[in-house]
Amino acid sequence: MRPSNKKKFYLTIITFLVLIGAVSVFLLYYFNWNVIIQSYLTHEGALGVVLIISSRIIILSGMVIYTFYKWFKQEKQYFSDLPFLFGIFFLFLVFGKTLDLFADFIYFELNEALVLSVLKTRYFIMILDFLPMIYLSSEMILFSFSLRPRFNKLTNEEMRNKVSYRLIFGILFIEFIAGLLAPSVRSLTIYYPIIIIPSLITIFWLFRFAYKNKRLSQVNTLILTIGFGAYLISQIIRPLAQFIIGESDVFLIFAESIDLIIFLVIFLGFYRESKY
Repeated sequence: MRPSNKKKFYLTIITFLVLIGAVSVFLLYYFNWNVIIQSYLTHEGALGVVLIISSRIIILSGMVIYTFYKWFKQEKQYFSDLPFLFGIFFLFLVFGKTLDLFADFIYFELNEALVLSVLKTRYFIMILDFLPMIYLSSEMILFSFSLRPRFNKLTNEEMRNKVSYRLIFGILFIEFIAGLLAPSVRSLTIYYPIIIIPSLITIFWLFRFAYKNKRLSQVNTLILTIGFGAYLISQIIRPLAQFIIGESDVFLIFAESIDLIIFLVIFLGFYRESKY
């Protein structure tokens, strides 16, 4: 397939999948609109929640457009390219935030079985959201191992790819099974930090390693280390902040505002190149 035809093919597939996702979200809101309005009218801080999450969705959408624009601007496109991986990362986050907003409104309005199905969908999106960064992290981890004599087999790129794919498949399999078998909303909320925190530790290590070893020069690894480090800290202290402030609209606005700032830092890290 010619490069120009490949670009058109990739663009068509991505656009088609985004449209399917957008229509699915629209229908989800459309068929539950009365419940959403009822919940909105009964929550004093609902407007603030809508504004901050909508702001995140709009800003993240801009990040998605830019990262994919940068990917398609390249002469050749590979799925391992940083613009593509960041684009997928931001894209799943957009759909994740639309479900977060929906879940905030229907949490106390629908029965637990329906709420659980929505939260499980959000859980699976979260897993897919971290997948691009976990893939990149596994590549870097295996590369660091290949520098040691006893792991000299990993100097072979084909061998590294095999190990990487098996590792990622194993992680995804365990996480998806855990989500499918979650019996209640409470158990699913316990899984969130168990999945998020180890993933963020791995991603933080990735960009710290890249910064120390002067790799991934097409992005600013120092800023990304700071950004993902801040995101990791925010996810660790979030349960404590929730306990102090309480599970309220004030807490949601506070948490989403912090995350908005953090993701602006992460995007800045992608936007700027390293000076080495």
